[in-house]
Amino acid sequence: MSFLAPFYLAGLAAIGLPILFHMIRRTPKGKVPFSTLMFLEASPPKVTSRSKIEHWLLLLLRATALILLALAFSRPFMRQSEDQTVDAESKRRAILVDVSASMRRDGLWEQATQKVDALLKDVKPDDSVGLFVFDQELLPLLSFEEWSGLQAGHQVTVAQERLKEVSPGWMGTNLGAVLPEAVTAVLDEAGEKTVTRATEIVVITDLQRGSRIEGLQTFEWPDSVTVDVQLVEATTTGNASVQVVGSVDKKSGLRVRVENVANSPHELFNVQTASDSAGDIASVTEQVAMQQEVHVPPEQNRVVQFKDVSDVSRPVVVSLSGDDDSFDNQAWYVRPQTSRVPVLYRGDGESSNPNELRYYLERAFLPTPARAIDFYAEADGDTPDEAWMTGLSVVAKPLDVEQLRMSSKAVEDGWTLIVVGASVELCEQAFKIAGANSPDISEANVEGYAMLSDVDLEHPVFQPFNDVRLSDFTKLPIWKHRSIDGDLPENVRVLASLDGHRPAIIELAHGNGRVLLFTFGWHDADSQFVLSSKFVPLMNSLVDDFAGTSVEPPRAVVGDQFPIHTLAGSATGDMLVTAPSGLEQSVEISPSAFAVLTEPGIYRFAWTDRDGPRTSSIAANLDPLESRTDALGLDEIRALGVPLPDIVEARLTSDEKRQLLARELESRQRFWQWVILIGIVLLMIETWLAGHLAGAGATTVVDA
Repeated sequence: MSFLAPFYLAGLAAIGLPILFHMIRRTPKGKVPFSTLMFLEASPPKVTSRSKIEHWLLLLLRATALILLALAFSRPFMRQSEDQTVDAESKRRAILVDVSASMRRDGLWEQATQKVDALLKDVKPDDSVGLFVFDQELLPLLSFEEWSGLQAGHQVTVAQERLKEVSPGWMGTNLGAVLPEAVTAVLDEAGEKTVTRATEIVVITDLQRGSRIEGLQTFEWPDSVTVDVQLVEATTTGNASVQVVGSVDKKSGLRVRVENVANSPHELFNVQTASDSAGDIASVTEQVAMQQEVHVPPEQNRVVQFKDVSDVSRPVVVSLSGDDDSFDNQAWYVRPQTSRVPVLYRGDGESSNPNELRYYLERAFLPTPARAIDFYAEADGDTPDEAWMTGLSVVAKPLDVEQLRMSSKAVEDGWTLIVVGASVELCEQAFKIAGANSPDISEANVEGYAMLSDVDLEHPVFQPFNDVRLSDFTKLPIWKHRSIDGDLPENVRVLASLDGHRPAIIELAHGNGRVLLFTFGWHDADSQFVLSSKFVPLMNSLVDDFAGTSVEPPRAVVGDQFPIHTLAGSATGDMLVTAPSGLEQSVEISPSAFAVLTEPGIYRFAWTDRDGPRTSSIAANLDPLESRTDALGLDEIRALGVPLPDIVEARLTSDEKRQLLARELESRQRFWQWVILIGIVLLMIETWLAGHLAGAGATTVVDA
C-alpha cells in the first residue's frame, strides 16, 4: 500500500493520548471554601492510586478511531509494483477518427486511414490501444478490452479491418462533447494493471471551424491524459455551401443563402432549383425550374430569392455549382401543406355584434401556413356534414337530447369539444358528453373576483404560455363561476384552478377525443376572458393541438431524432419511414418513437388514421456549421485548456509525472471514503459504550 500524503501518518502518535487519559486519575489538590458546608463534619477523601486500565475495549475503540483518521488524511492506494507508476515504454492510447460530413472532402479520409495505420504500426507489445470514430457521438470500433483479448499478432490487423468497414457520414462535428466522453470511456475501461499508465488520446480530424469546441471550456482534464491532435488537410482550398432559408411571403418562391468561407478562391457561383420527386441525393435529374448567378466574396454570405418555383406541391432541391467541394452543395425544402380545420360554434349571437361571444370567437382563429380555419355557426343553418364529423366545436348553449348523443359519439370518434360553462346545466352536460358521472356543481359564492392559478403549462394547449414572461394569468378577473365539489372522475385532468383549489379548466378524455370544460363564462357578466391577451393564443393553441399543426413545419438537420407522432397526431399502428436512399423502416406510432435522420434529403412517412391513408414529407439538411471548413488553429484548442503534448511535457518533470499518476490512481480507488465510514461507525460504538459504562458505574445513595 502507498500513500499520497504520507506526512499525515505522523498523526498516529496521537493514539498515546487515550492511553495517557486512561492512566492518569489524580485527586484534585485545590480547596474551595463553601459557606453551607461549615456545619458538616469534615470527611477527608479516600486517595487511591490507579495505574491500570479498566476499560480495554473503550481504549481500543478510541485509539482505532485516531488511527483511521490519520490513514484517511494520508490518502492510501494500492499499487501492485513500484515499476507500475511510470513506464515510458508502455502507453494507453485511444485513437479517435473523425467521420463527420466535412471529412467527405477530397483526400481527407485517405489521409486519416494512413495516419491510423502509422499509429498502429508504432504500437509496442505492452501498449493498450482503443480505436474509436466520432461525429456528434463517440462510437467504439475496437475497445481496450477487445484489444487485450486478441493475440499479439492479430490486434493491428483487426483494428485495420474494422476501420475499412466505416466511412465519413453526414453528421455534424461536436468535439466539445466527444472529447470529454472519450476521456470518460478511456478511464472507465481501465483495469487495475493499466490505470496508472499515461493515457494519450490521438484525434485525427480536419478540425474545421464548425466543430463545436465550446464545451471544452468547462471540462476538467485528468492529469494523466494528453490529447494529440493530428490534422488532415483537403486537397482543395475553400468551400461554399447552400441552405434554404424559407418561403417568400407565403407564396411559391424560396429564399436561399449561399455562404463562402474565409480562404475560398471562388466568388462567383450558380444556384438552381429543381423539383425532387424521389428524394435521392444522386437523382436530381428533374427539369431545372430557375437558376441565378450570385457573387459571394470570401467570409460572406448572400441570400438569393427565387420568386417562382414550379410545382410547389413537390419537394424542392437547391443545387450550387462553381465550388470545389460538393458535399454541402445541395439543400432540400418541403413546403408545408395547408390543412383546413372546421370550427363549429353552437351558440347564439350575430357575427357583427361586439357584445356577443360569436363576434370574438370568429375573429380569434388566425390562419397560418400550416392550417386554415373554416368557421361555421349552427345558428346560420348552413353547417356542412364535415363540420359534424370532424373538427373543433365550441358549445355556448345547452344541447337537447339528440345533440348530446351526437356530440358524445363525435368526441368518442376524435372530436375536441369546448364547453363554455356559463351555467350549471352546461357544466353538467360536459360530463354527460364525456360519458362520466357529474359531480356536485353549483353557483359559486365569489367575493369580489377570482383569479386563475396552478395553470398546467406542460399541457399542449398551454405550451404557448410556458415562458416566465407569458405565464401570468392573474390579470384575468373572473366575477362568476361554477363550483365543482366532490371527487372527479378518473378521466379528468385539471388544467387550471381558481385561487388554488376550485377547478376552472378541466379536460375530460372520452374515446379518441376530449371535452374541455371552462367553469366560467366568457361574457362580461362572468369574466373578461375574450378581452384578455390570453384569449387569441389559447384558441389558436386549441386548434393547433387538435389538428396536429402545433409543431412548426419540419425543417430538420441530419442527426436529429424526429418524433413521428407530431405527424400522425392521434393515429395508432405502424408508420412506414422511407429514407432518401430508399431504405424503408416500419416504426410503431407512439410518443417515444423517433425516426433517426442519418442522411440529407427527403424523408417520406406513410400511415393510416381514421380518415384513411396519409402521407407526409420532411427535408433533412446538413448542419450549417459543418460547411465552415476553414481549420481551427492549435492555439485555439490550447486556449481552452486541452492538454496538448507540448504543454504537458513542458510543465512536468519525471517526479511530477510520477506524483500525478499516483494521484490519478488514488482518485479512482478512494479508499479514504471507506476508512472514514469505518471510523464513524467505531465512534458511534465508542459513544454508546462510554455512556453505558458511565451509567453502570453510577452509585445511588439511599437515606435509611
